[in-house]
Amino acid sequence: MEAAALHFPWRQLGELLVAEELLTEEELEQALAEQASSGRLLGQILVNNGYLSAFSLARVLSEQHGVQLQAREDEAAEQTKTAHVQPVQAWRPLGKLLVELGLVTESQLERTLAHQSEEHGRLGEILVSRGLLSGSELAQALAEQHGVELEPQDEAELQTQVRPATPDEPVYQVFEVAFEPGYQRRTSLYENANFLEAADYAYEYVEAHDPPALEIHRTHGAAQETVWNYSASRAAAVSAERKPLAETFGFDPVRWGKPR
Repeated sequence: MEAAALHFPWRQLGELLVAEELLTEEELEQALAEQASSGRLLGQILVNNGYLSAFSLARVLSEQHGVQLQAREDEAAEQTKTAHVQPVQAWRPLGKLLVELGLVTESQLERTLAHQSEEHGRLGEILVSRGLLSGSELAQALAEQHGVELEPQDEAELQTQVRPATPDEPVYQVFEVAFEPGYQRRTSLYENANFLEAADYAYEYVEAHDPPALEIHRTHGAAQETVWNYSASRAAAVSAERKPLAETFGFDPVRWGKPR
């Protein structure tokens, strides 16, 4: 599959940071524009531009995984606001990255994912609660996933608390879309309170199964919206027409983040 065929919903990550008051809307728009032109990971751009610290990014990402991190105020302030510029790279799902970094084994990840499929917990939440991963290790892996090098945290100075999802939180569902004569049929594949994990699942599902189309829906109470969509036919057409752009950016900048 071409690298351009799938993309991560960066705007959703940015809007999460805006909601946490770590970014302004203007900073997000500027960062998304730079992301589209450079192909670098959004987190890396935000930290490199000084919009937020590496620890602040990792903290918010960890909270999405059900793990709250709190460092001493003076230590958090010392976190570097400079991310090393890295070559454009493909998105790496967290589970695979944890194995690559040697933080968990393949068998530990497989057992955790099996438990997750039954209990619908978040990956970080399960790993930390079972003692397979520390809060500091989760933060470093999430920073690495988003292109940022985070200084190692002193576990003795870092407060880590597992916070299971509550019923009033939004839920992100991944649907496979099949096109039947006159209508579209959606099959639910996965759901989680963490949109980062929903995006990881969608990425891996496309890589493994090459479905005709996928969507991620965000449901919060009675409200539902489509926050990401993928179409194999459109991706193939775009890849053929825009191969030079795909080779430059690693994705199709024209379709990036556009609603269905």
